[in-house]
Amino acid sequence: MCGITGIWRRKVGPADLQGELEESVASMRHRGPDDNGIWQNASGLGFGFTRLSILDLSELGHQPMISPDGRYVLVFNGEVYNFAEIRRDLVGLGHNFAGSGDTEVILHALAEWGSQAVERFVGMFAFAIWDEREQRLELVRDRAGVKPLHYGWDGETLCFGSELKALRAYRHWRPEVDRQALGEFLQYGYVAGDRTIYRGIRKLEPGHRLVLEAGGEPRLERYWSVDDAVRDAATGSDADLEAELEALLIESCRLRMVSDVPVGVFLSGGVDSSLVTALLAKHHDREIRTFTIGFGADSHDESQWAKKVADHCGTRHTEYILSSDEGLSIAKDWGSLFDEPFGDPSGIPTLLVSRLAREQVKVVLSADGGDELFSGYRVYDSVLERMQSLSRVPRWLGTAAAGATSSLLPALSGRISERRHRQLRHFGQMMASPTPGRVMDIRLSHWQPADVDRLIDGYRPLRPLADDYPGRADQQMSLWDIHHYLPEDILTKVDRTTMAVSMEGREPLLDHRLMEFALALPLHLRRGELGPKHLLKRILHRHVARELVDRPKQGFGIPLDDWLKRDLRPLVQEYLAADRIRNAGLFDPATVRETVEAFYHGRATQSTPLWFLLAFEMWREQWG
Repeated sequence: MCGITGIWRRKVGPADLQGELEESVASMRHRGPDDNGIWQNASGLGFGFTRLSILDLSELGHQPMISPDGRYVLVFNGEVYNFAEIRRDLVGLGHNFAGSGDTEVILHALAEWGSQAVERFVGMFAFAIWDEREQRLELVRDRAGVKPLHYGWDGETLCFGSELKALRAYRHWRPEVDRQALGEFLQYGYVAGDRTIYRGIRKLEPGHRLVLEAGGEPRLERYWSVDDAVRDAATGSDADLEAELEALLIESCRLRMVSDVPVGVFLSGGVDSSLVTALLAKHHDREIRTFTIGFGADSHDESQWAKKVADHCGTRHTEYILSSDEGLSIAKDWGSLFDEPFGDPSGIPTLLVSRLAREQVKVVLSADGGDELFSGYRVYDSVLERMQSLSRVPRWLGTAAAGATSSLLPALSGRISERRHRQLRHFGQMMASPTPGRVMDIRLSHWQPADVDRLIDGYRPLRPLADDYPGRADQQMSLWDIHHYLPEDILTKVDRTTMAVSMEGREPLLDHRLMEFALALPLHLRRGELGPKHLLKRILHRHVARELVDRPKQGFGIPLDDWLKRDLRPLVQEYLAADRIRNAGLFDPATVRETVEAFYHGRATQSTPLWFLLAFEMWREQWG
């Protein structure tokens, strides 16, 4: 795991790049404190790299890495887990290797098979490859989006980096907040798709490559999409499909234990992490170390269940109870931790469990993706139930109800609670457009688009609804989350928090072969007799006693309401003060004031909209 950066300034010589590359690499020191390197050529191109040594700890793993004939130069972040298999194929074709790591294999594979080599890779990665002979630069991001890659293009200069802060080092950096991206952050808590919070800076989307040649414009190409998986239904008996899924899970976990340093597992005690732990305990001969954060409050704490699962599986378990002081210290430093506005407060315990694990291991497995792949989120149940109810309402009656609600809401403003007002507004919106995607969007929006528009003026949602994706309603909702929530919330959180402590996070449930298989399963195996994640639970129950894992889903939350009402209140008063908001010129001061007063005077029951405003302003203080 590493940090990569680079710049191609096509009209400037190499002497101008050295200082910028050094500064860019230094900004990502936390991602790779073990080694670093810089390379540049006569074409105005430079690469930078900072290394966290996981495979081949020797100097032979140094990057940027140059092919033996000098034609190709590579900077690579991540892991290709099946590199040993690819290496054998390349040796058969006459390639020779000096080291034992995966980076050298990737370089030779790209030299042998070109862009198509990525189709052989099983892993998580973001890399840049330069072809000196063809004067061609290619950026590539893994299929699920586990590893980040940002880039900017102004017509002559292309720069890229693992984190946004790496791009700040380049002298043409001109940060300007994209108001549409800001609105999307307020609506969902993160910026998704190829957008970033800055105009002119993009994310390379999962499963895509960017190609830039001398004299040309950047060209985006998609080499893989999870959407294709839902078009061909899986065939076979339920028993055969269950056996095939278990084999895929075992193989995925096995590959992600390949390492020259100790490996651990984040264990929450839920279905996904318990299954990963149980399969590793049974099928891996190394000691399994598990790590859990507790909260000391029953409403947010699953640590006692994680301990029982760890004891059952025989792991070396470490548990730590989060104190409010520790959590609050991270909250107060939120703007430094994430270099793009980020609203998911579970980043606080994720950082703490990462710190805990880093004391013993350098690599950790995180069981993210199970909810998206196996229809595990409660909102899916809610949407499907709501659609069943709405299907019984005649269309004319739904339209009339929506119109009546819309007419009543202005008169009711200030006369009923904020919660009741919001419920009525949601009701009217759902009656007006009763599709699964619309209902899901209403449920997931922390600030509704109309409220965002009132706050920043001119906001129009850009993101597609779940209805725009292929498949059944349950598959469409999963695909929406896989394209948006998973890479830009969950995986961003894990990448930034593990990298903040110089530790590599791996995702066994996001092996692309497993993703394709899961989304092709019939509905009764994704949501069946055992509820959401039916088939995962069937496999888990053969390895872990049901009474240890069959309980309502809690998630990885924190007591945010209490913190905002007490210890974080001075931050709210400081960062959301009327003068500060007015001087920044981004938010409508009256709407901000109303939001703060509604929360502290008990008219608002949700703390998340207020937290998003605070999180953004803390980010702006650091990076805006």
